[in-house]
Amino acid sequence: MVATASVNRRGPSLADVDELIACVHDVTKSVLHRVHPALESEGITMAQFSTLHLISIHHPATVSSVARHLSTAAPNVSVDVGRLVAADLVTQHHSQRDRRTVELSLTPEGRKVDARVWEQIGQLVAHAARDLPRERVTMAIQVLRELNQRLGPSGVPNGDGP
Repeated sequence: MVATASVNRRGPSLADVDELIACVHDVTKSVLHRVHPALESEGITMAQFSTLHLISIHHPATVSSVARHLSTAAPNVSVDVGRLVAADLVTQHHSQRDRRTVELSLTPEGRKVDARVWEQIGQLVAHAARDLPRERVTMAIQVLRELNQRLGPSGVPNGDGP
């Protein structure tokens, strides 16, 4: 009993953290695998969807800001942006604050595609969670929200951690 209390004060063990990371990774991988048919029906790749979604949530979005969020090189994002522009899902325009900066926005069709794919993801998760007890879903939501809050808006852990 004393050892259990000691572990609880210190937080999760390394094995627990590893298992948490593996579970988040596995759920993400499963959702992404199952959403591929929706992406194919929209005529976009997973990388293009990631780019499209980041443009939808970051205002103003630029190729460099999207590349930073995806942890990839700007030329890779630039190729996807070019294809999204050609598909009339994204527009490029010069910033009103700095004419040298090219900003990215979703077209009305781009917003619809983003919404349709997220609706599909929502349906996948809802279907997978349908028989789970409500209190377990509530606990999962609380844990994931707290982890997200502790990681901070920039994805960098807050506090004393690395």
